[in-house]
Amino acid sequence: MKVLGEKIERFLDIVGNVCEVICSILALFMVFLVTLQVILRFFNMPLFGIEELLTFPTIWVYFLGGACAAYTNSHIECGLVKAVSKNKHAVQITEIICNIGASALAIYVFDWAVQYSIHSLEIGKKSAVLGIPMPIGELAILTGLTLMCVYTLVGTVKNIVKFKEKWEEGGNRS
Repeated sequence: MKVLGEKIERFLDIVGNVCEVICSILALFMVFLVTLQVILRFFNMPLFGIEELLTFPTIWVYFLGGACAAYTNSHIECGLVKAVSKNKHAVQITEIICNIGASALAIYVFDWAVQYSIHSLEIGKKSAVLGIPMPIGELAILTGLTLMCVYTLVGTVKNIVKFKEKWEEGGNRS
């Protein structure tokens, strides 16, 4: 049984896959820029502003990478309860509590990202050397944190539904 509508889950899967592709392309672009700068420095002809230009794809990879980790549920976690407890329900309940805590934190950080993005747009910041509008970087923060929030909330709902279904199937007899 699908927790969310099939179309919504398919859309979230497409967005997650697009994030992974974008991160890969941006990482390759960053490698290209760094390699280019190394080669040009070898010939004593460094390219002006390349370090500043690198900050933008780096920010995007960082925040979209976090969204990808939330999408694939592959973020770092400490499974202490799994390591010391043989009670499957205790482990599941602990996972749900952790998911709820992560969801609350994601909502709080999402709210901060929205306020920060609005402030950044209002003041019209630009990068120091190349004069690139800074909202390009701040948009990465807002986009990444929004997706992290959505995927964390979806994962929490799925874990709660999965626990409820197992409990109702008779998993409560262990």
